[in-house]
Amino acid sequence: MPAFFTRIAPALALAAAVAIPLDGQQRGAFDLGVLRRDGILVPFASYNGRSWSADWPGPGARVDLPISLADVPKPWLGAAGPGARWTAWLLDDQSRPLALKKPEQTPVFCGTALGIRTDYPAGEFDPREPTVPKDGVAIAGDATLTPITRISNFARDATQMVQAITDDFNREERLAAERFQSWSHPYNDEQRRTVPIELEAFYRTRDTTPSGTWVTSYVEAVRRFPAGPFDHGCGLITFVRGWVLEREGHKPVVDVGARITYCDRADVSFMLPFGKLLIEREPYWVYQVSSWRDEIYGVSRVRPDAVRPVLAVSGGGCPKGAPGRGGRGD
Repeated sequence: MPAFFTRIAPALALAAAVAIPLDGQQRGAFDLGVLRRDGILVPFASYNGRSWSADWPGPGARVDLPISLADVPKPWLGAAGPGARWTAWLLDDQSRPLALKKPEQTPVFCGTALGIRTDYPAGEFDPREPTVPKDGVAIAGDATLTPITRISNFARDATQMVQAITDDFNREERLAAERFQSWSHPYNDEQRRTVPIELEAFYRTRDTTPSGTWVTSYVEAVRRFPAGPFDHGCGLITFVRGWVLEREGHKPVVDVGARITYCDRADVSFMLPFGKLLIEREPYWVYQVSSWRDEIYGVSRVRPDAVRPVLAVSGGGCPKGAPGRGGRGD
């Protein structure tokens, strides 16, 4: 079964780790790490008061496993440094102190990653899954994470959001279909527009900064088509994801991209937002983007007219052609 691909939202076209300096006065330093359900912390980002960087060795890095925390090279521990206190910020909006114990190699997708065993009590998860679910993030240093609201797909706001993105959904779907050279969508553009758009994920924050007041939303939406005679019961879908920025008196800024694939969604990526940071009154979303083959940890700066990734780090993955599976995962 072929996998049909087109561009995903430009603001989410995340690549290798990057460090982007930010204008302004000196700010507090801190480090970020994902907290896995097995109690392993994987640091992935550091902010030194002016710029972002990724100092912790990434998946597959050819480094020796430090015997203890004292043996961890100081540069790996980022701007906050080895003596910083860590706090876990969990997806249920709770926080708690986090004590680091020892470095540990842990399997992730088709490889391994270097993490740190913590005192966070491990929860239940399926060890056969390609990666371990995340229960939140941890922060060392001068930063506080605030929640990102998940809006019910049955709320009035969800209905209004579908209306707001419909034109962009249709345009991106048409562009996706036109990019194929040896395949034609079984439904033409007019027929596709008759199929309803279903919102599957809807996250939102409201911000007021010197730049103004606005609402930032991240959405994932789908259009499902009946299975054809050769689709093995798994029909085509159009999957769209991306950002919507709304402020009073302005037309919404819709930045989404589309992917046409089958219902197993083997290579579709989904967002898991961890929370929002405020740095000099500027909001930044912290999140994971993952599929059944890989995951990325990211930080994006949010403004009234655009969302800009400032750092993206690979959390591990499998090469093309490696055995995979479809479905929605953490």
